[in-house]
Amino acid sequence: MDIDQSLGLKKDTWYDWIVLNVATFIFVLMLLLTIAQIIVRGFDLPISGGAWWTEPLARYLLIVGTYGGAAVASRNGEHIKMTIVSDQFEKRSPLIGMIVDTIAQVLTIVFLIMLGYAGLRAALQNWDTPMIGVAAVQQGWIYGTITAFIVMMVFYELINLRSLLTTNDFSQQLMNKGTHANKEGE
Repeated sequence: MDIDQSLGLKKDTWYDWIVLNVATFIFVLMLLLTIAQIIVRGFDLPISGGAWWTEPLARYLLIVGTYGGAAVASRNGEHIKMTIVSDQFEKRSPLIGMIVDTIAQVLTIVFLIMLGYAGLRAALQNWDTPMIGVAAVQQGWIYGTITAFIVMMVFYELINLRSLLTTNDFSQQLMNKGTHANKEGE
């Protein structure tokens, strides 16, 4: 049995290219910092001041990179979804399943907007506050980068909602239900 493990990454537009490459760069940088830390500690290299700063910086890159990866997953329609409810409804009535999917998509967008608002407030309030462990990095920069990725997630989820609403199956089923209701009322 073959399992499709391809990500199906899409690079259709310039902003897709930017999000994908920034997220990739963050993860590569985190990997390089972690490898450098392992080498310095493993071989007990006499580096002036040590590599103490690589651990907190790699941690912050992991946090930010997670949101970058989530934006890429949203773009590809592969973000984590709990489809058990909509699948059960879809077995009984495809229209109800699609309505449940639409409601879930709208709730996702509302949640991301609230999360983005909180991230923006955190970025503005902590813009000049240094991070613990790496004073050269400001907390506001971390929160601002996270918020930028959340904004991209909202954008991608809006695109996903539009494609969900404009699928032929969904619009045809709505039209059929409306036509059926009109015929019964005559």
